[in-house]
Amino acid sequence: MKRVFTSLALLLIFSQSAFTQEDMKNYLPEGAKARIGKGYVYDMAFSPDNTQLAVASKIGIWLYDTETGEPVRLLAGHTSYVGCVAFSPDGGTLASGGYDKTLRLWNAHTGEHKTTLTGHTESIYSVAFSPDGETLASGSRDEYIKFWDVRMGELLRTMPGHAGGVYTVVYSSDGRTLASYGSDRRIHVWDAATGEVVMGLDPEFDDDGLQLDRIYSIGYSPDGQRLASGNSDGTIQLWDIRTGQLQSTLLTDSRGVTSVTFSPDGQVLASGVSVEKGATIQFWNVASGERLKSFIGSTDGGPIDGGRTDRITSLVFSMDGGTLVSASDDGTIRLWDPVTGTPSRTITGHWTSTVRDVMYASHGRILACARTYSLQLWEPRTGKLLKSVGLKEGIACIAYSPDNVTFAYETFGGSVRFLDVNADAHDEITLIADAKGVSSLDFNRDGSVLAGSSYDNDIIYLWNVDTGELRKTLEGHIDRVQHVAFSPNRLILASGSDDGTIRLWDINTGDTINIFDGHADRIRHLAFSPTGQTLASADGDGAIELWDITTGELLKTITPASGAFFTAYSPDGETLASSDREVIHLWDVDSGELLQTFTGHVGSIYAIAFSPDGRTLTSGGSDGTLLLWEVTQ
Repeated sequence: MKRVFTSLALLLIFSQSAFTQEDMKNYLPEGAKARIGKGYVYDMAFSPDNTQLAVASKIGIWLYDTETGEPVRLLAGHTSYVGCVAFSPDGGTLASGGYDKTLRLWNAHTGEHKTTLTGHTESIYSVAFSPDGETLASGSRDEYIKFWDVRMGELLRTMPGHAGGVYTVVYSSDGRTLASYGSDRRIHVWDAATGEVVMGLDPEFDDDGLQLDRIYSIGYSPDGQRLASGNSDGTIQLWDIRTGQLQSTLLTDSRGVTSVTFSPDGQVLASGVSVEKGATIQFWNVASGERLKSFIGSTDGGPIDGGRTDRITSLVFSMDGGTLVSASDDGTIRLWDPVTGTPSRTITGHWTSTVRDVMYASHGRILACARTYSLQLWEPRTGKLLKSVGLKEGIACIAYSPDNVTFAYETFGGSVRFLDVNADAHDEITLIADAKGVSSLDFNRDGSVLAGSSYDNDIIYLWNVDTGELRKTLEGHIDRVQHVAFSPNRLILASGSDDGTIRLWDINTGDTINIFDGHADRIRHLAFSPTGQTLASADGDGAIELWDITTGELLKTITPASGAFFTAYSPDGETLASSDREVIHLWDVDSGELLQTFTGHVGSIYAIAFSPDGRTLTSGGSDGTLLLWEVTQ
């Protein structure tokens, strides 16, 4: 390439597999042969005997063996993300709360689903067992705290919690009080038997009565006499529950305290803090307020995933105090020796961010996964992570060059960049015509031209890849262009717009070749057949339409029951894949017959791609995982 790449502050990681196919095969949805990623971590809990770690994730509840760090099982059943988990005091029952508005009780030893508790009307953020194990408390976005009879599976009472939602509920050790905090930035202490407010613990307020700083986390001391809060201003506040008075304020010199937890003996408080060098775990003497020690709690040096490595999302001590477990935004769970500050085991694969696109190299030996703030290269056959590139600017849309080395991506800052993954460098193209961003990018067949559609107007840009210079602009749509796609064998570019039309362009002359005007709604996605003779389009009303490129004739309309957002042709052109928010369909192109249906993602699907040999379809979405599906020949 002629353009000169400038140095890019990237974090490149060469890693072993984040999972093994043998470990994961028992936890796959029907039709899937592999999964990459385990879902973002929302909450964690140690079993009372310290042998299991329960992890609430976007795709279910993972149970890990704490001795080996290996997964024991995946509990699936919630229809949305799992926000919280808690073991009963005897270790026999595991409770989980989901964004599907339900609570589930599981046999913690066998993984058997015992019962489902319904009554909340919004996502459930927190669950806590009473010390005797007879009652379960839950806090929800619906602003209520509910108490449940565990044995009977019945609702005991409901009480209003916090305006805007209840983030955390936690019992005192004697079970007499329950502490909670919520989006109103207040801490309440409740009488667990009557549901009456015992006291409110409110940090400083401004003249308008608004709290100055957000609370990220609270924790009860084992003796029930203190409550700790981790705050967005970098302080930890310790409250005397007997008097309701602020006992002390610990200064962490950080950008925020995201998690706090007491050691089982109550003498030490562990906190997760955000500092310049990365996420750090600090230990404090509770009696004196003295900082005892600290150690780095996540990857240092730059963003791996989610754009951050400076946040510990969860901290939990084992019941014997011999292990501290942390989850962080670098996608890892680490089990630490709290005395030496060394990690004994590391669990990987719990990446933070959404999968925005999936792309295969032309030879099929590399599967590229574009996340919001990172690009990962995988070996699809083994599931081995080959390389991870952290991108501070973030990825709005991306394209993979036919050279299998270069990526073009648009940042949330409104620039298009080239990334050479071998040279570890990039070059930037500055958008013109006051465009705020790019909605879609695509390379032509030989990789010499890059097309981009403007996010906020009806203009299409064509850049010379070698020089980075603007080659041409294409104008003709009367509303925003959603997607552009090059024909595989001709210098034709297709564009789909919010104006409901598809245009075919000659990229040499910039002339419009043809206009397809038959959609009832905006065009979401376009895909050429391998021969380039047919174009598939998905529109806002959920229909898929197949067009003859030469004649402009509408060949066929396929109407999935649940609609279609994305489409992809198989390499032989005989099968068309479509995805709606959560379901993937495979269609026979000639007959329009439905061949296969794949379900298994939790949340929306944002990308689908066939492997070059056509045997695998890969999908990714908001749950942060990739699923590799077996395509029936």
